[in-house]
Amino acid sequence: MRRGRYHLTGLLRILSETQKLSFTWIESVCFYVICSVPMVFAALNVVKQVVVDNKTTFEVYGLNVSSSPVIIFNFVRSSLWGFIYPTSVNLVVLLYCFLCQNFCRQINRISHEIQECRVQNFTLYKQANISVQKARIEDLLHLTQRVFSVASFLISAAHFCACITVLGSLILDAITFIKDYTLLCQLVLLFLNSSGGLLACLWTAGGLPLAEDELKDAFRRKMRERLHLFGKVDEECFQQELLQKSSFLMSGCGIVYFQRSSILSLLGTILTYTLLLVTKA
Repeated sequence: MRRGRYHLTGLLRILSETQKLSFTWIESVCFYVICSVPMVFAALNVVKQVVVDNKTTFEVYGLNVSSSPVIIFNFVRSSLWGFIYPTSVNLVVLLYCFLCQNFCRQINRISHEIQECRVQNFTLYKQANISVQKARIEDLLHLTQRVFSVASFLISAAHFCACITVLGSLILDAITFIKDYTLLCQLVLLFLNSSGGLLACLWTAGGLPLAEDELKDAFRRKMRERLHLFGKVDEECFQQELLQKSSFLMSGCGIVYFQRSSILSLLGTILTYTLLLVTKA
């Protein structure tokens, strides 16, 4: 954990030295929504106790206590539980997605630079500069992979299990949840947080290989234009280096690979395991 914190600090320091790190408006909205989830859970818990259960006094260690102190205590306790999961987990997901999205923007900027460059100016020096930029992003991605490999795997496993558990509970105890709307809202909120965190990892980290493919296609097209314009050119070294196999594929411990093509497969897996859980129950 200490080594991971050291690598993360170094990664953020390197990024802050080369560019301004700031949330986009979408990332800012996601941050505030994630931080508000514990209070929503706590508020639903208080509503359940006061409105649904209609409790005015509570028994604590054999003593009747007025509702106000107990409500405040339950609100704080529910907030802490909500912060532990899913808020703290999704804050890590937000940081991971923020870094992946930042790398995507850098790769797209290089692709745009290649597309806007004139064929005559796409010299060996320009190709070498592009190769250096790609190598730098690759090194930072490998550092990100070292920091978040275990964390992303555990987060994916936790969100996956939470989605299956919530769906199974909604199917098995549908009548109970229809009568208790606050508990239903809590389960739906938990499902949205879990599924949203899982989809965010797959979507943002899965965008890195796609951005890399666009970079390779832009480079390949520009090299083809130079070949048509100047005939045979001795510039194969950079082309072979840039067009080698994908190196921007992120994973969780080499077990879970984050690709956008896996979203439908993940949805099918969740539904399958949910049906198995319901059948066994």
